[in-house]
Amino acid sequence: MNDLPGIGSIQTVRELADPAGVAAFMADEKRSVIFFEMSGCPYCVACRERFADLVRQRPDLLYARVLLNDPGHPLWEKFAIHAVPTVIAFEKGEIVARADSILALGLSKKRWSEFLDKI
Repeated sequence: MNDLPGIGSIQTVRELADPAGVAAFMADEKRSVIFFEMSGCPYCVACRERFADLVRQRPDLLYARVLLNDPGHPLWEKFAIHAVPTVIAFEKGEIVARADSILALGLSKKRWSEFLDKI
């Protein structure tokens, strides 16, 4: 699912699917960022360019994506995600920053910018 604009093999964005994989990824000592999205979501597609820019500009971070296509996926509730795309940054398993979408509006540039300031 490497459909992020301009992301080559040098920058790795892991694909995570289940709570165990997400828990292992976010527990890393290094700061990590997870992009939660749904396939076919126009707001997610629009936000991929921003996420790709972040991957290119901040190679010091670890990156992953999670598809939340199933409304019953346990990660919706675990991270209190109400709309996608949502981006959450972790350090040693703790949330250090997040940018939440607004249902039917997506992730605003202001929220994205505030997220970048915190990571």
